[in-house]
This record gives sequence, C-alpha cells and structure tokens, in this order.
Amino acid sequence: MPRPILFDTDIGTDVDDSLALGVVLASREALELVAVTTVSGKADVRARIAARLLGLAGRSDVEVCIGESAPILRPEGEFVWRGLEESFVAEGPEAPIVQEPAPERIARAAREVPGLELVMVGPLTNLARALALDPGLPKRVAGVTIMGGHVRRVAIGEHVCEPGIDYNLCRDLEASCAVLGAGFPITLVTADVTLQTWMTTADRTRLASGGAVARAIADQVGAWTPWQRKIFTAIGGTLAEDNAAFLHDPLTVYSLIDPSPLHFEELRIVPTIQDGVFRTLEADPAAGIGMPMRVATAVDAEAARRGILERLCRL
Repeated sequence: MPRPILFDTDIGTDVDDSLALGVVLASREALELVAVTTVSGKADVRARIAARLLGLAGRSDVEVCIGESAPILRPEGEFVWRGLEESFVAEGPEAPIVQEPAPERIARAAREVPGLELVMVGPLTNLARALALDPGLPKRVAGVTIMGGHVRRVAIGEHVCEPGIDYNLCRDLEASCAVLGAGFPITLVTADVTLQTWMTTADRTRLASGGAVARAIADQVGAWTPWQRKIFTAIGGTLAEDNAAFLHDPLTVYSLIDPSPLHFEELRIVPTIQDGVFRTLEADPAAGIGMPMRVATAVDAEAARRGILERLCRL
C-alpha cells in the first residue's frame, strides 16, 4: 500500500522542491499525497507554484495550505527570499489553495490519517507551530523525513563547507531545535549527501521532452542553473560543468521509495545553536545525550540520479 505523506515545502527558492514534488507525483504506487503545505518568505506565492504543478498533473484532489512566511523568533538574516519565485508559477490548471493554515493542516492530518509521514524539505517553522498546537504530535506520526543537517563532511566540489550551509534548518534556528528535540521518529537526509548528487544538463534536456509537468519543471531548472552557479561559486564552491541542479529535496523523497543508494546510520544527534548557527552535532552514544535519528551519511550519487530521473520522466 502507498505510504501516506504530507509534503511541506519552500518550493520556489531552489528548483529542487519542484523536482521533489515531481518525484512524489510520479510515484503514486509508493506514496499517497495527503496535502501540500508551504513555508518561508511569501508562502502564498509558493502555494501557487505547488498548486499549478499539482493542477498540471491532474491532482486537483490534493489541497495546498499556505504556511508561515517568517521564522518563529528572530529576523530572517542571510536566509531570505531570493526573488526568482514568481517566474516558477507555471501556466495551467490549479489545485485548490485552501484557507486552513499549514500548521493546523499538519496537526489535523496527523490525527486523521493513520500512518502519516511528514516530508519536510524547507524550514521547519510550520512543524514547530503544529507542535505548539499539539504537543502530542510526535506520537501521532509514523515518521518525519527531513532534508537538512550538517553532520560530518559537507563539500561543494573541492570546497569543504563550514557549518551553516544547511539552508533548511539554519533559516529558522529555534524551530529546528524545537522539532529535532521533540521526540519525532526522524530521518535526516543531510547536506553531507545531497551536495554530492545533481541533475545534469543532459537530464534537463530529457525532462524538457516529457509531459506538461516535466516541461514546467525543466523550465524552472533552466532558470535556476545560473543562480545556483552564482550562489555556490561565490562561497568558494567548485561545481561540475554539467551540474544543472543539486538534487537535495528529490533525494529526500526518493529515500522513501528506494533507500538503496543511501547509507543510513542510527546516530544520536544534538540539535543546538552554536555561535548563532544551527548545528546537528553527532554525539558519542556512550555519552547518553542527543536524540536518536536515522541519518544519511553516504550516497551512491549516480544510482540516486538515475532513479530520480526515471521517476521524473514519467511525468
């Protein structure tokens, strides 16, 4: 039976969220999409992006709920709205965008859908708000799969990154601490592995020859590629010439369908804020500290890329 999921996303800043939603839409035999919730700056625009992709896929049965635009406590800091998002709203039909706020929708889905899993590929603000509404939430869901974390070695090509490269968890530090410390059954698909995995320019060309959803996402990839190169080379990263888009979020979704390209370890993680940066620190199990989490620590990037592309080419 398909696993029921709620997909929480900051779709629009980076094309990887659209690619991840595409993997969900192409995998109905494995994943039952209950709802989509949006988070981060101008979450209403993000909802329109998601609703159009759902509409193009013929999924008007899936509701989209607008979530939190700002972090729960502190100003946005360096993790801000980038300005590309309006161009990601595709032409075509639209799934319903409803009035129920995203945190309420998350809490309600956890009560109503047995075995619900939460897939979080943006900042954790909506889930932190939902947790405040229902402190029993960690016991109501079967699992929470998160794209985020910097555990061991994170690199962009030859450039080894300092902590803070993890956009999703670092954008709302207090929300990340609340969620990762709450006792949810958590899987982290970390920047350690996602920055090793990307879509090639040839993959994007192949995607552009597909159906309406595939073509819309391929257009977004084309718009994102120069932005990605500018952002990551500016911090010292070295990108392969054929890197059209890192596959952070689609790798996270794909881990629910076929985890074989990823190596997971059961680790104890201490979520904390250190020098103003959110950290996921690996603790010695003998120390008796930290939260138990299933953490992706290695990846067969080529196998993951092939598997994700195969799914996307169904669209």
